[in-house]
Amino acid sequence: MRHVRWLHRPAYAWVLALLLLAGVWIAYLVQVEAIRDRSLRDAAAKAEAVSAAYARFVAGNLSLIDNVLRFIAVYDRENGLEKTATLVSQQRLFEAFHGNIVVLDPTGNGVLINKNETRPMALADRPYFQQTVAQQNGDRLVIGLPVAARSSGVLVLPFARPVRDLDGKLLGAVAASIEVALLQQPYDQAALGPGGAVAMTGTNDHIIRARIPQGSNFIEQGTSASQLWTEWAKTPDAGSYWQISTVDGTQRLYAYRTLADFAIVITAGVALDDIIAESAQIRGNLRYAAGGASVVILLLLFGWLQELAGRRALSAETKRADAASRAKSDFLASMSHELRTPLNGLLGFARLLRTAPLEEPHKRYVELLNDSGKHLYALINDILDFSKIEAGKMAFEDTAIELRSLVDGAVAIAAPAAADKRLTLDCRFDDRLATFVRGDPNRVRQVLLNLITNAIKFTAAGGIELRVTPAEGGRVRFEIQDTGIGIAPDDQAKLFRRFEQLDPGTSRSHGGTGLGLAISASLVHLMAGEIGVASRVGAGATFWFELPLPAIPLAELDLGVPAERGQTGERSRSLSILVAEDVPMNQMLIQSLLDSLGHRCELVGDGQQAVKAAAAARYDIILMDLQMPVMNGLDAARAIRAFTAPASLVPIIALTANAFAEDITACKEAGMNDFVPKPLDFDRLALAIDRWAEMAPAEF
Repeated sequence: MRHVRWLHRPAYAWVLALLLLAGVWIAYLVQVEAIRDRSLRDAAAKAEAVSAAYARFVAGNLSLIDNVLRFIAVYDRENGLEKTATLVSQQRLFEAFHGNIVVLDPTGNGVLINKNETRPMALADRPYFQQTVAQQNGDRLVIGLPVAARSSGVLVLPFARPVRDLDGKLLGAVAASIEVALLQQPYDQAALGPGGAVAMTGTNDHIIRARIPQGSNFIEQGTSASQLWTEWAKTPDAGSYWQISTVDGTQRLYAYRTLADFAIVITAGVALDDIIAESAQIRGNLRYAAGGASVVILLLLFGWLQELAGRRALSAETKRADAASRAKSDFLASMSHELRTPLNGLLGFARLLRTAPLEEPHKRYVELLNDSGKHLYALINDILDFSKIEAGKMAFEDTAIELRSLVDGAVAIAAPAAADKRLTLDCRFDDRLATFVRGDPNRVRQVLLNLITNAIKFTAAGGIELRVTPAEGGRVRFEIQDTGIGIAPDDQAKLFRRFEQLDPGTSRSHGGTGLGLAISASLVHLMAGEIGVASRVGAGATFWFELPLPAIPLAELDLGVPAERGQTGERSRSLSILVAEDVPMNQMLIQSLLDSLGHRCELVGDGQQAVKAAAAARYDIILMDLQMPVMNGLDAARAIRAFTAPASLVPIIALTANAFAEDITACKEAGMNDFVPKPLDFDRLALAIDRWAEMAPAEF
């Protein structure tokens, strides 16, 4: 033990603890930075989408106004001001864009036409009219600055186009205006968040024509000092930039897009405060997790130091106690090393015990141990479940379920908690239901247990009744009725929201984080089901959910063999299997399983040893862990696939706790044939072995 003697020195204990703490908080900072980067990417995508949509809306309106003014200008050139005004009034051309139209002579005098009136109007003093008639042999559309309309006093955005004869002589002008408020109609404030902003700015004069949200100090404000124009000079069509707004002082991430046919640029910005707020909850959860891990490390350090202090104080008469203390220290070190796979061991050995020749009630105890272990694993993954749900990566099994056994097992797991509170727990299972149905047994059990334990938690006297009945459309309905405190109608909408409880004192008196019902609702909805509650204060509550669980005819099942394994047929021979796994406990589990299936196996501890073994001997199948020292499973699989045939053709089945879609894809790209997640489901692993045994040659 000389190589671990340094572990008995307090100074090294502190160094190791500090390194672990540093690792925890470095990991926290890395995750926070990753969350920040993702939030910025999402914000940039929002800004780009809104700027593009708003640019299409503005371009469409400006094109409509420009086309109407072109038509009126041509008609005015041919027929004169009076006839043109009459045409505009009779044809109600102003209704095309819900604004005003003015037909003018070269001096700025003319006729205003809108839906309410037709009357004389003088616009000689308006800058946009002066710009229009000042054009030298040009007829471009002039987009003026927002002004208060003389007819109504409403803030409008004016447009004008000159009228010239075929020789280029100025005959007058036609003008139109549209209320600035109309440009706000398609914008949804929620699209960019509370601090978001969209603006329409001239590219020639850098002056704001319209802005949302609108304010008296926004319109007609110059933006020449904005970072927009620096970026616009580099890429005038579209781009993005960060800036503290020159208008309202808010820091935003902006996306801009220039209109192709008009001297206008559209900007859309997401406020930095809104970007930070969106990820605040996730960062808070990470902070709590890092803090909890730090507390555990410090507690272990304290226990470690206490143990070392006790060892130094031991006398010769307490050597036996000293030996026990050393054994405890070794146990703690070993347990710390194996923290990442305890559930795999729990479930694996429980599965092995199920195959042992046990008598009742011990056989029943093992069944409950197995069911409880599976439920514990599901609960530990609650937070991971929510991450998968938001990313759209939640995967569900589609396998045979013996429905009554699943329900009875859930009731048996919850029964001790009900008995402790002197509550009855009854179950009514409708005999019309099929014996076997198809679905995800783990997720159904998780939702059912969540609702049963929740009912027990909030019931002080009386009991809980579970009813399982058929519903319309081939669905199965689960109802959990309790005699608890009941729920007010106004509070029932909050039940399925994450991290919410109805009363601030609930967490103290009953425990819980307010996450269980939210997880249940998400799982039910993802399984195409429905969930709800009926309750009155003081009269208990009935939680229910319905799931589409299609019945499986008994003829399609191979009795005594799991339904999903019946397709592979019987094993025809004992297989030689290479197992690459670095955790000794997992090696023991896999070896026990393979022995029970009649197969021979060779164990190696890393990917490099697996490559050497595969090159030196013939194996029917290789079981490959992904995360191993020296060489990982993916690299080992690639190396084996680089062999010459037939050594390169051996089926490789991946074993790993990482069961995301991208991990499965990586395994396939590395040349692996199948994928079995950890904690190992023995039936699933046996199914995979049987399936690929058909592909493995009897001889090389």
